[in-house]
Amino acid sequence: MRIVFLGDSVTEGCFELYDVEGGFDTVRDYGNVYHNKLKKLWTQKYGVEPLEVINSGISGDSVDGAVARLSKDVLEHNPDTVVVCFGLNDVCRGRDNLDNYISKLEHIFTQIQDKGIRVIFMTPNMMNTYVHDETLNSAKEAAKTTAAMQNGGTFDLYIESAKALCKRMNVTVVDAYSKWKQMHEEGIDTTVLLSNLINHPTREMHNLFANMLIEVL
Repeated sequence: MRIVFLGDSVTEGCFELYDVEGGFDTVRDYGNVYHNKLKKLWTQKYGVEPLEVINSGISGDSVDGAVARLSKDVLEHNPDTVVVCFGLNDVCRGRDNLDNYISKLEHIFTQIQDKGIRVIFMTPNMMNTYVHDETLNSAKEAAKTTAAMQNGGTFDLYIESAKALCKRMNVTVVDAYSKWKQMHEEGIDTTVLLSNLINHPTREMHNLFANMLIEVL
């Protein structure tokens, strides 16, 4: 089976942040990204049956970028399945961008389905709910924005709207976001489960994605 993973920095394999001239960059650790963890789970479960994983995640990307590169980065690989995961960057443009987010997701799903390829939408992790003291100074303004979108219900609205679209289009949903929300509602500090304390899950939390995905493949 060949699976393409289409997404943003989380799918690419981005974790902690570090300072660079004029801002910050991110540590990339491809060995600990969720789809590589999934590949290991697949081998444990199915033995020699191969799982080919193609990483089409790009840091900073949104549904707009995904539409532009869909043919080259996804369809030309002739996958059996495509896992789509977007929202973390899209939501930072606020509620005014919601219609665009849903419209572009619909376009992505349609293009994949029209090729007879199965599409799965994996909801992203939560973002930070406060600006942690250890957040990189150069990233604190970004952290204020993401916390506002998380706490103000904007991200919830994005995710619920995306799930409604998936229901209408018969797209399988792997709802990781609901698992994060459940942890938060149980009193767990989900911000410290983010390696950059903003929106990149820790290496351990990538296991959640992998464990949920293996159940639907």
